Amino acid sequence: MEWKTKIGLSTAKETLVRGYDLVDLIGRLTFTEAIYLVLRGELPGAKEVEMLNALFVASIEHGIFPPSTTVARIVASCGADFNDSLAAGVLAISTHHGGAVQQSAMMLQEQLSLSAEEIVKTARTEKRKLSGYGHKIYTTDPRTIKLFSIAERLGFGGIYVKKSLDIEKELEKQIGKKLCLNIDGAIATIISELGFSWKLSPSFFILPRIVGISAHIYEELSQANTYRRLDETGVIYEGEVKRKLP
Repeated sequence: MEWKTKIGLSTAKETLVRGYDLVDLIGRLTFTEAIYLVLRGELPGAKEVEMLNALFVASIEHGIFPPSTTVARIVASCGADFNDSLAAGVLAISTHHGGAVQQSAMMLQEQLSLSAEEIVKTARTEKRKLSGYGHKIYTTDPRTIKLFSIAERLGFGGIYVKKSLDIEKELEKQIGKKLCLNIDGAIATIISELGFSWKLSPSFFILPRIVGISAHIYEELSQANTYRRLDETGVIYEGEVKRKLP
């Protein structure tokens, strides 16, 4: 069976990354530049690098409470090694945690020709949540505001940014409540502006979050906790009252 790839080639003689010798890249490319090269196939410009740096920093850490971090620390506290704990945390990044990035990017890229009114109306008719909007803590996500200001300054405040903000306004108009464009929606918007396919979008949340999760795992292992479990006061039993076996 043959596997065809345009990404890289490694032989005893050399290792090529998108056609560039890996040895030549070492010490000359930043990590962000290398990420762009591997994902897009070409070297980025200074503006793309600055935008991606901001994007990665915005997602790098958000406390213990996000499921990916909580799960990783729980697994680490049970005696699992670092790799298993990290994998467990990454596996928690799914539909309801971080997964909105992909759904939002897909919506933006595939429904760009539709008006914000049409997009919101269709979602409401189908009783479908619009990914990338709403947050448990924020009514206005400060990370989105900052990222969009950087995007505007760098020249990436284009059609996708406008569409995302129009949808936010239309949502409030149609449902009577503000659901802010959150960090997932902001990431989806900006990577669309940068020309990345929505199919690649999960990586832009996972890559930086791995760093934050790693720090939490190290902290958990350093504290030498036996294992984490829910406090009894945090569990509500809704089953049958105690009864005798007949």
